[in-house]
Amino acid sequence: MRRKFTVTLMAAGLATGALHWLSPSGAVAAYETATLDTDEDFLPDAVEWVVLTDVSNPDTDGDTVPDFVEVVEGGQPRHENAPLPPDQRLRVVITGPMPGSSDPRTWMHVFHRVITPATAAGAGATAIQSFDTWLERPEWPGVRFPLNVFAAGGLVYRERVTAHDGVWVQLSVPLVSEGVLKQVLPCTIYAETTVAGQALSSGMTLINLPAGISSIVPYDPGRFVIQTLSPIPAQPVVGYSNKVCVLELLEDTTGPAGTTYIVVAADCEDANDLECAPSCPSSVGWTITIPGGTGLIGGN
Repeated sequence: MRRKFTVTLMAAGLATGALHWLSPSGAVAAYETATLDTDEDFLPDAVEWVVLTDVSNPDTDGDTVPDFVEVVEGGQPRHENAPLPPDQRLRVVITGPMPGSSDPRTWMHVFHRVITPATAAGAGATAIQSFDTWLERPEWPGVRFPLNVFAAGGLVYRERVTAHDGVWVQLSVPLVSEGVLKQVLPCTIYAETTVAGQALSSGMTLINLPAGISSIVPYDPGRFVIQTLSPIPAQPVVGYSNKVCVLELLEDTTGPAGTTYIVVAADCEDANDLECAPSCPSSVGWTITIPGGTGLIGGN
């Protein structure tokens, strides 16, 4: 059965336009590490790790399209490309604890790009007419577990009105620790909203690997990276420095648990300060099942 995401502080509802419950004044101090945004591009550093953008550059690929827009569009922030036509957009990203942080929790970050003629503060929130989020596990396809069970309380809300790229909205909610989240893996966390009458959806599949909880992240058309939720200290590997393992997926079968893909190519490519293991090429032949298919990854 479908359930609303009803963390206590969200009880007023986005559609009401009542912004007092969204104030980040106390939350920002408490959650400074999880929401730190070094380059002020409206993507916290923890999010930029997961989506493979540069924490010190608001336009990683230098194509004049801001990282925020390309990430929320489900585009290619590491590759120069023309922007999609302006429209309502949604992206959900799950992050893990940052190095040196005393906060052991994972976080859910929900980003919106709202195209609206309004320019006043609060324009983004008032345009969001519904907001659902839930968790699903592949062994019980279609069964939606309310995410409020995994929420740790409190939230951070930010909004930015831009001149040409719409209103940017960030809603970040702390969830359970990595240790607790591992108990329900693999799983997919979904967000579904209605913005100015347009239905949007986004999801993020999480799996447990020896390196930690990881997600499947778009890299370029047809190719993806399995990225950890928390940054891993750089370990120089001769011949693979500053590279990441990029997987090319070929659709195989579709069933109740999702779409299964075969890894048909795996190559190490440049990506920030990541390290690509020499075992990357051996990923060829793996199978990966993604609820909703790769079209859901990145959203919209």
